[in-house]
Amino acid sequence: MKKNFKFLVVIFTFAFLLLSFLVYAKSQYVIPILMYHKIDEDAMFSKLSVSPDSFERQMTFLKQYGYNVVRLHDLPGLMGKGNSPYKTVAITFDDGYENNYKEAYPVLKKLGLPATIFIAPGLIGMDGYLTWGQVIEMSESGLISIGSHTMTHAYLPDSSEQKLGVEIFDSKRAIESHIRKDVTSFSYPVGAFNDYIRDKVMKAGYTIAVATNPGRKYPKHDIFAMKRLRISRTSDNLFVFWIEITGFYTWLKEHRDED
Repeated sequence: MKKNFKFLVVIFTFAFLLLSFLVYAKSQYVIPILMYHKIDEDAMFSKLSVSPDSFERQMTFLKQYGYNVVRLHDLPGLMGKGNSPYKTVAITFDDGYENNYKEAYPVLKKLGLPATIFIAPGLIGMDGYLTWGQVIEMSESGLISIGSHTMTHAYLPDSSEQKLGVEIFDSKRAIESHIRKDVTSFSYPVGAFNDYIRDKVMKAGYTIAVATNPGRKYPKHDIFAMKRLRISRTSDNLFVFWIEITGFYTWLKEHRDED
């Protein structure tokens, strides 16, 4: 009888701990926002690059395994329902490189996957960057949303009040004047911002802003400090890619790294 009682205590304790862990894990879930930069063959030399082949395999993985790829500006509505749906991801690109149009856009179009490309109007048309014609074409496809990455890819924490106005407010107006659509999303260059800059972005009329990994200081679902996963050469391995898009990788990374 005593052995049976001890056995039941062990089983109950294990079940309680497992349930507690599952409840805690669920509370730490964050909808993965994938952050890409360049889609080119420089992946062996640059952390900002993912090869075209790897990118296509990653996008095909999302499609084949039933991931719900949503538009970035739809995330606040999904999170507002209280339960972030599992296997939901959003795709973003920073800087507005021309290879986003030449390499990434055809794959996204073929698979029907939406994405957001953050551009800096001051860089448009420069060597290696998108042209306005390419930006407008992608925007008009209905598949690609265009967001602001400031006017000149400035480091915002060091910017004057006047420069913040140009980088945050004027960049929005410049993009809107070309694509003839509201620009509602913003990406902080190199993920750098503070509470004052965050407030400026809100006042400019954006509805969502993304960083990289602002740390535990900011809530996991702060829609003006959204946490993203930088996709690089390590994600060439689709098992690693799968781990990164589980929705728990952000929590693991925050507890591994210093704020």
